[in-house]
Amino acid sequence: MQIVSLPLRVAGRKMPKKVFFSLGDRSADRILSKILPHLEGDFELYGIGGRYTENLLQKVGNVEDITATGIFEVLPKLGRILATKRRVLDFLKREKPHALVAVDAPGFNLPLIKRARELGIRRVVYYILPQIWAWKEGRKYTLARYSDSLISILPFEERYFSDLKVDFVYAGHPSVELLKDIPNEKPLREDYFVVFPGSRTSEVRRHLKVLEKAIPLAVKEFSLRPVVLAFRSHRRFLRKLHSLCRVVYIDANPERGHLFIKHARFGWIKSGTTAFETALLGTPHLLFYRVSRPTYWIAKRLVKTPHLHLANVILGEGVIPELVQDRFTPEGLIKATYRLLEEPEYWREHFSALREKLRPPKGSVFEYTAEVLKEKIG
Repeated sequence: MQIVSLPLRVAGRKMPKKVFFSLGDRSADRILSKILPHLEGDFELYGIGGRYTENLLQKVGNVEDITATGIFEVLPKLGRILATKRRVLDFLKREKPHALVAVDAPGFNLPLIKRARELGIRRVVYYILPQIWAWKEGRKYTLARYSDSLISILPFEERYFSDLKVDFVYAGHPSVELLKDIPNEKPLREDYFVVFPGSRTSEVRRHLKVLEKAIPLAVKEFSLRPVVLAFRSHRRFLRKLHSLCRVVYIDANPERGHLFIKHARFGWIKSGTTAFETALLGTPHLLFYRVSRPTYWIAKRLVKTPHLHLANVILGEGVIPELVQDRFTPEGLIKATYRLLEEPEYWREHFSALREKLRPPKGSVFEYTAEVLKEKIG
């Protein structure tokens, strides 16, 4: 793919500096689509992009080619990942942009910021940092050595870099902004609860054995309609659930899933981003997760945080119930659900405190992040 730099020099004005954005998943693409409009005109924007940033930067690579989690997802895409990496490095060598902004995706971006330094890129900024507080803390030395500035979306991360000489800024969490405009109209007339079994096939299959037993118990116990949020690629595993509850497919419209979560009485949510978003939407819920015993044994020795739910990590206490491994049973789900339906003020107070902690120092998250980027790119 040949990238042609457009002649942007205007008489009496300096040519905008070239900035390259390197991202590795759809969520980062969506977040950048809210930030880049605030940078247009000040910089010439290039990068790895997706459908959200389609018209906001000159695309050197497609985020869909490198979006993968875990070895079984990476292997089929390895050729495209390596091809994208080659195109990015060729661009950096040929065009010599003024700055590289790496966004999340440490597997792709940590080696890239090192190469960028070797290639003489003047400014390297890392936005949305690797979760060194959970595991692989040694990555912070790579970040500090090869980055000029770190821009964090989590309020507690700064203390993990306090012993290193690196510029650090907390800019607020993007999800606070992304989720604030979910409509107030309920998607269903009757009261309901939501279940999200996961996004990967392996975890959906692993969780369904328990959920298929637990959902009928919950319907009997709480007299609420069950709604399962799912992906069409998992349809063949959900045949039994179709007879038990409404299944809402959210592949093409994640916002539809947010709408159902926001207005649910409670949720049973698989560990991950959706659980964190459920907390920001203010819906009482519990987190569940189950992996193979060898995987769990290894993870227990690698992961340092006492909590799995990011909201619990930020709040510093186990506010949201976590049903992991042997605690994830039909009986465990029902028992924990009673707590979700009690003391609504308890949940309002904690979810409000969470949102407050995640706000930027001033203004909106996206405007403030763009302001910080302009300053750090220089």
